[in-house]
Amino acid sequence: MTQNIVLDQADRRILEQLQIDARIPVPALAERVGLSAPACYRRIRHLRENGTIQREVAVVAPRTLGWPLSMIVLVTLEREGSRTIHELLRKLEAEPQVIEGWQITGEYDFAVKIVARDMESYDNLVHRLFASDERIRTFVTLVVIRSTKKSGFIPIGKEGF
Repeated sequence: MTQNIVLDQADRRILEQLQIDARIPVPALAERVGLSAPACYRRIRHLRENGTIQREVAVVAPRTLGWPLSMIVLVTLEREGSRTIHELLRKLEAEPQVIEGWQITGEYDFAVKIVARDMESYDNLVHRLFASDERIRTFVTLVVIRSTKKSGFIPIGKEGF
């Protein structure tokens, strides 16, 4: 949906500010980007409608909700048939402990970010998701020791376009 969208400098300034703080009041945002509040509001609505802004969420620290462990699991499928991929995607999307996932190229077919309360809950999860699934050839777990950057900020400058 976002294939042929043309963004001008005002759109880019709005996107940059919203990535910093999506809760900024429109009048304050308009002042920062040099637009009137109504013009700014119309542009934000357009950016949402055309799919440039996909969603706005609160980023919650997993530890505060009892999820102190994070892992990246690299998954290799036995075969890469479309049905197998579709079924695995549905399985991953339905699992609350899977917080991000990517179908990737290279040695692995998927990379999955999961959270766990402890190693036992992690073991139960990967057994249910991967070890007991005969469509999975192998999976490798990388335990996250420390998160170094979590912004999710998409570059807005000229190098990003």
